[in-house]
Amino acid sequence: MKKLKIRSVRAKAVPLCIVATAAGIVCAPAIVHAQAAAAGQKTAPPVAPGTPRISKIVVKGNKVLSSSAIIIASGHNIGDPCNEQTLDEMKLNLTETGNFGIQHNPDDKESWVKVYSEESNGQCTVVIEVDENDVVKNIQITGSGPIKAEEILSLIHFKSGSLYNPLYMGRDDREIEKEYNKRGFIAVLGQDESLDPKTGVLTIPIIVTRVSEIKIAKTHKTKRAVILREMNTKVGDYFNRKTWNDDLQKIYNLNLFDDVVPREDLTVGQAVLTISLPEKRSGNINVGAGYSSRQQIIGRAEVSDTNFRGMGETLSLLLESGGIANQSSVELSFVEPWLDHKHTALAVSVYDKTVYRFANSLVDATAVNTTVGTDTRYNEQRIGTTISLSRPLGHRISGVLTARAETVHTDSLALGGIDASILQNGPIFVLGAMGQHDSRDVPLDPAAGGFQSMGISVGHANLTPPSAPDPSINTAVFGPHTFAKLSLEDRHFFSLKGARKKPTDSKPVLAFRALLGSSVGTQPFFEQFFVGGAETLRGYREDRFWGKNMILTSLEMRQPLGRALTGVLFTDIGDAWGGGYSNVNIAGFKQSGFTPHVGVGLGIRVRTPLGPIRLDYGIGNEGGQTHFSIGNVF
Repeated sequence: MKKLKIRSVRAKAVPLCIVATAAGIVCAPAIVHAQAAAAGQKTAPPVAPGTPRISKIVVKGNKVLSSSAIIIASGHNIGDPCNEQTLDEMKLNLTETGNFGIQHNPDDKESWVKVYSEESNGQCTVVIEVDENDVVKNIQITGSGPIKAEEILSLIHFKSGSLYNPLYMGRDDREIEKEYNKRGFIAVLGQDESLDPKTGVLTIPIIVTRVSEIKIAKTHKTKRAVILREMNTKVGDYFNRKTWNDDLQKIYNLNLFDDVVPREDLTVGQAVLTISLPEKRSGNINVGAGYSSRQQIIGRAEVSDTNFRGMGETLSLLLESGGIANQSSVELSFVEPWLDHKHTALAVSVYDKTVYRFANSLVDATAVNTTVGTDTRYNEQRIGTTISLSRPLGHRISGVLTARAETVHTDSLALGGIDASILQNGPIFVLGAMGQHDSRDVPLDPAAGGFQSMGISVGHANLTPPSAPDPSINTAVFGPHTFAKLSLEDRHFFSLKGARKKPTDSKPVLAFRALLGSSVGTQPFFEQFFVGGAETLRGYREDRFWGKNMILTSLEMRQPLGRALTGVLFTDIGDAWGGGYSNVNIAGFKQSGFTPHVGVGLGIRVRTPLGPIRLDYGIGNEGGQTHFSIGNVF
């Protein structure tokens, strides 16, 4: 016998009962239950006088279902009126179960179930003739692709020995498609779903959409490989919308494009994906003056390309002159985001630069008539290099290794006693390792997700004072020393008006950050934890508090005020304390034990091609401070 294709009869009808077995029909329509219950009552429904009642019901043609189960599903029983209305209701109820006739005569609905009466000697016998569907003896899943066939079978209610029911199979089909959609895939049931009447094998073909082509539009400089290597979606793979959306987010986070505009052209089993990527200007030559709370006014010249060779590499040369220390800085940096096929990224920086430590005049508060050296500023001149390697370790998880080698020179100030111990020169070497988890939607301007990191670094320094030491100086901090630092960070971002539909959407955001740090060993003064200023504790001077331990929490409410303008309300709470420099007492920077300091204020962010320009005004327990910088605090 020829295989019967039955997909065509799976209409939009909702099945009124489930699987029928030899034991009976597992469930029936609500009307069937109600009528079956009524049939069991001792008192039969009222009828017109003279109307005969059913005295017997005979079932013919059934091979799997029991006669009693069919009678129950008909909705009537012995004692019910024997009239046309009853016969029509019985036929309709049985027809709508989906257990009869659909498979063999899909176009002749009248032949699926026949119900008629025979009267003899005043007795009414109702005859039910049914054309049972074939029995399902086995189920074969084809084309299940990314979901195992065993998992699909668990969604199907047919058991061995059950009648095939196309109406109920339709519900199972929808459950199968729903399961694929839940996991991000697109799947449809094939039109050639069939039951072989000879073997009883029900074949359920599944067509899962695959990626047939990926098109890149509107790029000019960026190499196609730079985009495709960020994507887990590949030609020939099963199309997964969750993976696709993650890929689009990663492409936007490259910061090479003004926007990422996707398009999906879907046909049965095929997806053509197109990404339009209008490029940002990547090459820049900037000459001018800059200002920040830490450096104040500086002359600045920078040549950079954030898409060097069209490969997503960053190459920059920065020159600065002037500032508080009236010194020059030069820094050459290079970033290779894809060093190997495992997405190892390399960043190298070579520099001779000034680190503006306090942005505040320092005078000796403990000695009388002490002449401060050639300047009243404490800063560090660092000559060295930093190398880092990072690699993904899992979904949104990465590891980072860093190495830093520097020679540090501090300003020669005439400080005495323990205060002079902060004046240190010499080489320093630091090795670090960090684990990161990053679920932010847009790292440069997040509206959702979070960032967590844990890092440890081990360093060695061999320090000497910049000049002949004061006899009362604490010499324990000089000479060779090894130290270690542990730091933990947690950030969370909550959009107050739902998720972004596009990465460029502006949303009001509640942002939270927590930092913890601790260290052991004898550290150089400039390797401690510092808290205070634009990047940490606003409302206080830069690096106002220092020590071997640190804690900081920040809460920001970021409200878009325009296309490129955001207002911010913030609260910072933190402190740094402890260690060998806790007794250093320089004017305005006297330290104490652990004392949480609070800063509150408001700010403005202006979005520019260089990143957000930030202006904050914070108020702490030492007064108010204005902070000006580039980029979000976190």
